[in-house]
Amino acid sequence: MILYEYPPRLTRSGRRQKALHDLEEHKKMRSNMFKNLILGAAITLIGVLAENMLAKILLIILGLGNIAVAALLYWYFAYWRQADVYTRIYEDHLEHSQRKGKGAYLEVVIWFDEVSRSWQTNSGVLVCELDNAKRSEFKLRDKKGGVSSLEAPQKAELVFQDTAAKLYLINELWEQIGYPHKEYNVIEDDDDYYSKEDMEWDKLHKHGL
Repeated sequence: MILYEYPPRLTRSGRRQKALHDLEEHKKMRSNMFKNLILGAAITLIGVLAENMLAKILLIILGLGNIAVAALLYWYFAYWRQADVYTRIYEDHLEHSQRKGKGAYLEVVIWFDEVSRSWQTNSGVLVCELDNAKRSEFKLRDKKGGVSSLEAPQKAELVFQDTAAKLYLINELWEQIGYPHKEYNVIEDDDDYYSKEDMEWDKLHKHGL
């Protein structure tokens, strides 16, 4: 039984609505990119025509910087909106896909009984240490769709686009993946008990203050 899935499955109408929303967002981003490219080109041209050397240099740098930022923002949007990244969490295993280089994806299936322990790096990467992995699978899918099997590493580094998926693993399935779990002591204050007499004279619960 699947416990958590990203992206969530959508109905036919939901998929159609999402497609229309994504198309609208893509048009908006492309329009903004062209506006910034034109603005950057205009600033650069003004800089080239400027007579003052300092103004020329500053305007050219500003124009080229504007062009670079516009292109990077559009690439970043197109990069992250791809649907080939997923996470599916089951009771006994995990199916996960993450980007691996330009246009390639690392697809993994990790069985929890083969994970000896796990932890997070400072950058938020979840590291699962595998002990004698036999059923866990690691595949590399290139940008042309070709798939090649990889040898299971001793330490699998998982990068989650959906933070909630990682939190579900470490909060709900911490024992299965050997993740360090902290128990917090609950401090009980006996003086906080209210009798019927207390409630009569201290209805606002101000403890006599």
